[in-house]
Amino acid sequence: MNQENQIDQILTEGFESVADGGVRSFTVDALSKRLAMSKKTIYKFFPTKENLIHCIMHFALDRINNVFKKVMKEEPNPAVQYIKIMEAICTFAGRHSVHKLVELKSLYPQFWEEVETFRMSHEKDFYKILKSAQEMGLAREDIDMKMASIVYVNIVNSTFQPEFFLKNDLPIGETIRGFVKVVARGIFNEKGRVAINQYYEKNRI
Repeated sequence: MNQENQIDQILTEGFESVADGGVRSFTVDALSKRLAMSKKTIYKFFPTKENLIHCIMHFALDRINNVFKKVMKEEPNPAVQYIKIMEAICTFAGRHSVHKLVELKSLYPQFWEEVETFRMSHEKDFYKILKSAQEMGLAREDIDMKMASIVYVNIVNSTFQPEFFLKNDLPIGETIRGFVKVVARGIFNEKGRVAINQYYEKNRI
């Protein structure tokens, strides 16, 4: 196995380990056993546990970035693009319990700031999707999509914090899905909603 494959394997299994048990219980020893790989090999690529966790988190964000790129390239309908991207994010976020996210934010505040910056960085992608939907007759004509995309991303970033879910005893994935459906009903017109409903029915979401 070459170095690139080893690194990918470490990060993939590292992410699964963090998703299963959280960052507090994550150890290089446990990951080593999970991979059937020596700790020496892991430390060759990631000199400290903190460095490894940081790289695992960036690996996870790269996965989401790839979803944006793939969906926007392969899905022709922008209304469905919006739903596909948000559904992938819901699935991803839903793997982590609220307590694990609180733990992550508490133990690695600097990384959490990077998460928030990452969220904000996709405002242009959402604008492109919403504007395309409007131009294709799938979204309401009376909405300023630039303003809508800015407000949308800021609401997500400021509201969907670990403390919000914990305080209100809300499940992460289901709450985000509900929010997405409310936004979709407000932005997309009947033609856009028909396309979204067809996607939901086809994928049993």
